[in-house]
Amino acid sequence: MLSRNEMQHVERSLANSAQDTRDEIGFLLIHQGFADRFFPGTSVLHTRIRYALFVPWIYQRAANYKKGSDVATAIRRLLVELAIRLKQLGGEPYDVIGGDKLGELTSQPPDVSYWTALRTWGIVLPTVASRSDAVRRLALGSKTTALDDDGGALEERATEVFAGLPRWPERWDDSHSPLKFMLQPEESDFLRDRLSVLNRPGEDKHSLLARLVMAREYYPGNTRELPRQLDARADAADRIALRVARDAAALAAIGRAVYGAILEQLIVKDGGVDEPTFRNQLFTHFTQYGEATVNCDLNVAEELFPTLPSYLIEVLRETQAYVRRGNPDDFMDLRSVYQTAEVRRKSSRRARLVDTDRAAARRAEWNKGRHNTTPLHYRWGIVRDMLRDLNA
Repeated sequence: MLSRNEMQHVERSLANSAQDTRDEIGFLLIHQGFADRFFPGTSVLHTRIRYALFVPWIYQRAANYKKGSDVATAIRRLLVELAIRLKQLGGEPYDVIGGDKLGELTSQPPDVSYWTALRTWGIVLPTVASRSDAVRRLALGSKTTALDDDGGALEERATEVFAGLPRWPERWDDSHSPLKFMLQPEESDFLRDRLSVLNRPGEDKHSLLARLVMAREYYPGNTRELPRQLDARADAADRIALRVARDAAALAAIGRAVYGAILEQLIVKDGGVDEPTFRNQLFTHFTQYGEATVNCDLNVAEELFPTLPSYLIEVLRETQAYVRRGNPDDFMDLRSVYQTAEVRRKSSRRARLVDTDRAAARRAEWNKGRHNTTPLHYRWGIVRDMLRDLNA
């Protein structure tokens, strides 16, 4: 059972993996900042919103099923069972966490993936410090409490974990009963009530997610980019943030391609194979994302996220200036600033852009097929599917 800081570190690492890219330079810090502002509690590890109910129901069932201190073992067993009931028995073809390895506990189980959401959305009581604290409370609640002569508890125990959950589905306790992702009306109402009061982090203003939930709108399509329709539901501050976020997504796409192009050039210098995938891609990226990159208001981005590291700000400004100059072939002019950012982020031992034998070896091992140069998406696909489920 990890601490909150450890959980955040694990989620960041898994988020990088889920986007099929390592965050070499720090572009995902922008992704995380805007995503947390617009859609608090969400994660790239999320699939369907009913998991936000499945997880607390499983914790409660484990406490009822396994009396005493072995609640954690029961939770793990029930998480494995949940995947089977959804995919094998329920026929859900997609979005089942652990569905590709039925019968095994996935390395990213639903209670890990959704715990931050449960806390942020007020489903877990604010007094519950961590998942381990939740398990401890449930274990205490399942034990017989010693009573005094008047029938009162001899000791005060904090055993509550969740806030006012809806009733669980029929035959929930039946391991052979199928489960689906479709929400029941009572469940939709509960989740909508929780999500519709979410504020932006550190502010007393409703988040964009809260406004979208209250609007009860359905967003068709499968695009990962923030649609323009969102502006109609955003307040004035978030309309500005949405504009900057869209432009920053494009800037990050070019920045990722720049990193790949620099690496390709260094590999050729090392005597490796000359495969100009990202050097060629820069020309198409200039055409597709150049205008938005040039228009990106980095001053507003710094105001929104004052904790962005200085090395990342310098990368963003230098990349923007490079695009303004209009010559994609000049990407090696950015090597110094990208190298500084990579070393600050990963250390010189793990960096690829520095002039060392170790870096040359890491360049030779680089799997360019896994290097992602798409724009940042800010978890919109996750949120779009959440809204579909809530409004189904």
